[in-house]
Amino acid sequence: MKTPSKIFILVLFLLAFLAILAWVGVRQLAGILREIDHVSQVDLVLMETATEINDLQLKKEIIFAKLASTSEELAFGQVNASRGQYLADYVNGLEEQFNSYIQQAHEQMKRIDALSGVPADLKDSFEAMRRETAAYDTTVQAIFQEVEKGGFQLSLDDLDNTDRQQEILTENVQDIVRQVWGLVHGSVHKSERWHRQAKAIFWFSLLLTGTLGLLLFVFKENLDEISRQKKDLEKLNKDLDSFVHTVSHDIAEPLTTIVGYAAFLEKNYLGQLDQKGRDCISGVRKGAGRLAVLVKDMLELTRISRVKNPYSRVSIKEVIDAGAANCDFMVRESKAVIKIEGILPEIVCDRIKMTALFTNLISNALKFAKPGLPAVIKISWKETRDSYEFYFEDNGIGIDPQHHQEIFDIFKKLHPVEKYAGSGVGLAIVKAAIEDQAGRVRVESAPGQGTKFILNIPKNLIPAKSLY
Repeated sequence: MKTPSKIFILVLFLLAFLAILAWVGVRQLAGILREIDHVSQVDLVLMETATEINDLQLKKEIIFAKLASTSEELAFGQVNASRGQYLADYVNGLEEQFNSYIQQAHEQMKRIDALSGVPADLKDSFEAMRRETAAYDTTVQAIFQEVEKGGFQLSLDDLDNTDRQQEILTENVQDIVRQVWGLVHGSVHKSERWHRQAKAIFWFSLLLTGTLGLLLFVFKENLDEISRQKKDLEKLNKDLDSFVHTVSHDIAEPLTTIVGYAAFLEKNYLGQLDQKGRDCISGVRKGAGRLAVLVKDMLELTRISRVKNPYSRVSIKEVIDAGAANCDFMVRESKAVIKIEGILPEIVCDRIKMTALFTNLISNALKFAKPGLPAVIKISWKETRDSYEFYFEDNGIGIDPQHHQEIFDIFKKLHPVEKYAGSGVGLAIVKAAIEDQAGRVRVESAPGQGTKFILNIPKNLIPAKSLY
């Protein structure tokens, strides 16, 4: 893999990792805000409510102590009328204060009922305190009623009962306070932990951002270098085009002269030469002919490999007919038969390269036909999910499996030129033409059993937009 590609993949990976870190950081901040909100909306309300209820309970206990002292004075009956009236009014005032504290406690408990997010065990503790408070309030209110009837002396059982209720209430309140403090400390610890994690993520993200910026800078430098190399390559390709054209023209012209002089000698002076001279002239003509074919095939391979033609919707039947027409003389001379099975499809492809491909396959099948047996070429196809698959089969001499890969190499010839003519470029053209369209070619063959070429053309090729 090239360095720019590696840098690009690394940048994409770091961007994805940075996005994940940002997402995790946002979650951490959301957790901190959630815990802070929980502390402010729930924990503090619970703490205030528990503290307020505890204060109210202490006030009620003070009132009960005053009630107990007043009831003893009234119970003895040794007070004058004015003192008795004062004490009665005093008891009524204490009762009103006591009832107001009960009402305030009820209001505080309503705050608990309206809260969401209170742990179940804490709710149970508040419910237990509510029940114990109600029992205590009922006992004290009953004592108020007895005292107001004309005097009531508290017994030791009464005092023990209220003391026990007060102790239970105190324990309930203390337990609630401990639980609430536990919630507050838990939320604070979570916030601190998430805050530390968020800081670590922030600094790591900052470092990663710096690294990413450096990589992007390096990547830009690579892109600039690639751009410069592309311009140099375009100039080189242009020079190469000019060179190939010049060389081909400079080679073709003397070749024509050689072939012309050889033909002239063969026609006018063949009878004046001995056998060796006649063989020389024949060799000159054949060599010049092979060189002309080689030049033509090399130019075709260069064009196939380097020229990018627009894709269009093409009838494969028309492409095969064009390829057969290019080999018309060879087809007629060898009495070859080309069979097409089924109705060939229309596909999106490079018409020029597909024509060159089938031209070379047909030419190849005719060259390597079995001696004395007319060539039979069968063409079929099938459609797969992602591609069109074409089968080109002949009844020729076949290819040994050990050579199935190397036959597509340029200038690769498995047979001597004296026996089978050719430049060794035809199948290289086939491979270049199919791979330039993101397709592939493979071969199935064995000696004496003919050859089958399998061609795959992908379906995802997009035709060029019309200019009209």
